Amino acid sequence: MPDQARRRRIVQVALHALDEQDYAHIQMRDLAARSGVALGTLYRHFSSKEHLYATVLLEWAAAGRSQAAGGDRPGTERVRARIHGVITAYERQPQFYRVQVLLRSSPDPQARAVLAEFTDIARAVLAEDLSEDLAGAPSGWTPERAADAATMLWSLVTSRLTDAVYGDGRMSDVHRLADRFVDLLAGRVRRDRA
Repeated sequence: MPDQARRRRIVQVALHALDEQDYAHIQMRDLAARSGVALGTLYRHFSSKEHLYATVLLEWAAAGRSQAAGGDRPGTERVRARIHGVITAYERQPQFYRVQVLLRSSPDPQARAVLAEFTDIARAVLAEDLSEDLAGAPSGWTPERAADAATMLWSLVTSRLTDAVYGDGRMSDVHRLADRFVDLLAGRVRRDRA
């Protein structure tokens, strides 16, 4: 089996393992066996369990992006649909959010780099949708400003997700606050265009 195919197989097996059990109970040797590779081969592809699961998050998000809202809606409406898709995905599979939070404190630089890529992509997709909507707005709405708005939205959502997944928060509040923020952005865009 070529290296890329072997790597993809390991990631898929790890993703399915997280669907079946808590991250803390997943063992690298079990993943290697289920992937049909030696443990050393697994570690040749991934420096640690954290590195593997940061890659799993990236793959999981990519699959979600391919199903995400698009079409001919205005950018703020695409952002709204996209962010609700993200919230719903974490609502259905909160273990993926728990892993994301856990990986923030990983000592593995490769895991941190992949997690940073995951976060950068999430914000960039939101910023791209917002930039399109803001393209005809006055010069105050620069791509940098759209990126800042995307960062604020992502921060708001992840903060509220933390409360919902770990604390006494509710997912309905995450959805509601995301809508409020997008409403504020949409209102600002309309005012700036007027």
